[in-house]
Amino acid sequence: MDALVGSGGFAWVYRGYDPELDIPVAIKVLKPQFAGETEFEERFRHEASTAAKLRHPNIIRILAVGREAGAVYFVMDFLPDTLDERLRAMEKLPEALVLRLGMDVSAALAFAHRQSVIHRDIKTDNILFDAHGNAVVADFGIARAMVDYVGRTGTNMVVGTPQYFSPEQARGLALDGRADLYSLGVTLYKAATGVLPFQGSDWYEVARQHVEDAPPRPRLLNPALSESTERVILTCLAKDPADRYPTGDALHTELAQLAARGDSIQESETVVVPSTLNQRASGSNRALKTRRHVTRTRTLVVGLVAAALLLAGSAAAMRWRGSMVAGSPPPRAPDTPDTPATLPPVSASAPAPRPVLHIDAPASAAIEIDGFRIAPGTHNVPNIPGSHRVVATVPSPHGCSSARDESTVLVQDTGVTSVSLAPRSCGYVAPDISPAAATWSVLTASGGALAHGSGAGGDSALLPAGSHALEVSAPYCATYRAPVIVTSGHTTHVRVRLLCEPAHQ
Repeated sequence: MDALVGSGGFAWVYRGYDPELDIPVAIKVLKPQFAGETEFEERFRHEASTAAKLRHPNIIRILAVGREAGAVYFVMDFLPDTLDERLRAMEKLPEALVLRLGMDVSAALAFAHRQSVIHRDIKTDNILFDAHGNAVVADFGIARAMVDYVGRTGTNMVVGTPQYFSPEQARGLALDGRADLYSLGVTLYKAATGVLPFQGSDWYEVARQHVEDAPPRPRLLNPALSESTERVILTCLAKDPADRYPTGDALHTELAQLAARGDSIQESETVVVPSTLNQRASGSNRALKTRRHVTRTRTLVVGLVAAALLLAGSAAAMRWRGSMVAGSPPPRAPDTPDTPATLPPVSASAPAPRPVLHIDAPASAAIEIDGFRIAPGTHNVPNIPGSHRVVATVPSPHGCSSARDESTVLVQDTGVTSVSLAPRSCGYVAPDISPAAATWSVLTASGGALAHGSGAGGDSALLPAGSHALEVSAPYCATYRAPVIVTSGHTTHVRVRLLCEPAHQ
């Protein structure tokens, strides 16, 4: 184990390395007071083993479960990037990325629920991101082990995270998959607005609000959010499970339909934070910036009012990161008004066209914007002004550097900003060269060397797909040079026998 990277109520998390898979891993180790409980250890290992059988692209992969030298542990993929950390940097996500996040997590929940596994603790901390920007859900089944432990021992613990409780969870009732959908609704609310729907001075007060109070409409905190996405979030947050989406599949279908018709998202006055990569990374200098868009009714809302509301909402956000086993109560958040003040709309006689990012990429390329994966290939992304890192990746053998192309692009306030990405997959070239003393090189059209080897080594090279030049030379031999075509995912065999002076053949 390399280093301690996290600690929760019942376990430590270490970074490690798996030499067989040649990948970094995360190792979750039970704290001694729990590892010493035989029944809890058995329940923990059972739930971890159940979670390990959930093989889905949006569920973290558990690689091993076991006990060694008195330590009870399980090993999983190391994914250090969490939704919570991204929201700390960005405050809230563009609507297109909120939809994508919801699609990924609802797909994971739908799969798990079909296997009769309920998560019980969906929250920003338990949503990670893989190298391609896909949302990945962690800690399936762990809360179930805690519930059984608390029920058996009568330990005074809160299982789960109160800010994300479903009403039935807050009341201690039986749960089904719709409880996870409620918690996902809380997560999407925070991703879309930057704040949680319910806040209070202690977890009892927050739990009461989940049971009794209606959440503020997300569009009061983020006027740029479409009515359709707001409706989806509020449906997830229905008090009665019967009023929510019946399954994760139903929620996923609704989100996918909204994402597919992204051009119908209502435009309105909005406030965004600076989006340069340095500001996101440092979290400093977050001056709010007002940007003007056109509503369908051709009216504008005064930007200063929206800015004031967002500041009030951000100030009310709780900074307490609840753990699976709640300890001390979170700090008290200042009260915020239930409804904002409004000003009469101002007519816009000549509205400016909305900003659009046009991405030109191969149809097979996976596209990421600031680490969030969106639809593949060439398409237009509306309403994300500012600086963004855009990445296109095509399927390719491991180690192919050309399979990824990226660019940092500044999307203008109005009009279309274009970026072209040209990732190329790779194939292999395997020269069969004679004499053994000969050396070979694969060259670009401009003469730059892509790879080289020798006749004695029997080397092969992983190269970008396309046309290159193969050059073979040796002392006292005629140099050979000819085109070589590299095909994606295939090996091109080239046999070359140099003409050499008789004494050197």
